[in-house]
Amino acid sequence: MNSRAKYDLFEWAGDQKSRWLLHLIFWSAVLVFYTFFFGYKNVNYKITFSFVIILLPVTIITTYFLNYELIPNYLFKKRYAEFFLYFIYTLIVSFYIEMATVMVIFIVVAELKMEELHPSNTNALFLIAGMYVVVFLGVAVKLVNQYHSSRLEIQKLNRDKMEAELKFLKTQLHPHFLFNTLNNLYSLTLEKSDRASDVVLKLSGLLDYILYECNAEMVALDKEIKQIGNYITLEKLRFEDRLEVDFGFHGSSPEVMIPPMLLMTLVENSFKHGVSRTMKRSWIRIELKVESDRLLFDIKNSRHNIMNSERELSGGIGLQNLRNRLQLIYKDDFKLEISNDERSYEVQLEIKTFSGS
Repeated sequence: MNSRAKYDLFEWAGDQKSRWLLHLIFWSAVLVFYTFFFGYKNVNYKITFSFVIILLPVTIITTYFLNYELIPNYLFKKRYAEFFLYFIYTLIVSFYIEMATVMVIFIVVAELKMEELHPSNTNALFLIAGMYVVVFLGVAVKLVNQYHSSRLEIQKLNRDKMEAELKFLKTQLHPHFLFNTLNNLYSLTLEKSDRASDVVLKLSGLLDYILYECNAEMVALDKEIKQIGNYITLEKLRFEDRLEVDFGFHGSSPEVMIPPMLLMTLVENSFKHGVSRTMKRSWIRIELKVESDRLLFDIKNSRHNIMNSERELSGGIGLQNLRNRLQLIYKDDFKLEISNDERSYEVQLEIKTFSGS
């Protein structure tokens, strides 16, 4: 058995031990509580303790049967009619068993002439009713615990999904961008151009941001803007005079936080589907506004090929992936609109901003 298996076994054993301990504490508390609660009237705790400890096993069996048989196999599987039927049967059977137990006690006490142990001295019916309060309490605890576990599981699945989608977005950076940037860098080094060092710094900063800084759930808007600027500069080096890019920013961005690669994905998508598909002169217009607690991002690019497929016009996998991330982070509190005509393609995004303070 390897060390990992041993660790898992000990971890499971520890969890089981803790669970049994909690159950033991719970039922011990029930025993003590009902002994004092029902014994208080006649100040005869010995008699009450005897009745509680005799009736408690039926209560325990009923509770566990409901929690570990009926609820998982019927209620959670949405077999509601069967659950309701078996639930009623269980309560009726357990009630008859407890009543039969009380009747046996009646007979034994009568034959032994032990009047002080007569069931009427402890209000047996009231005690039985109290036992069913424990049954319903146990069921309620089970349901609440299951709800809490389900919520935690959903949150974990959402986080895992978001992380997977972010990793996917990182791989969406167009490979041609990297190859062309390196080729351009090679040409600049042959020319011994002063621009070569600047290209290295911008590419290094961009890759560092994508591979490392984007591991956080939120990044500063200023960082995303800076890397968008690096990306645009490197792409303009690739397309030279046949590309015109305008990037306008309005508002204040200190301490504003956004999900990583959110705006970068839209910019990369614009180059990928708008500019790189043609040898004609192209343009991209980018406008970013931060107003109060809202961020508005509008990116529009020229379009020369009117035969684009419906998938390309919708942004392909990249924008669908981005929409899924937005849904996870902002629920329905965001807008992502795509529009196009024969000459242009436009994406508008509006989201709530988060503060880093």
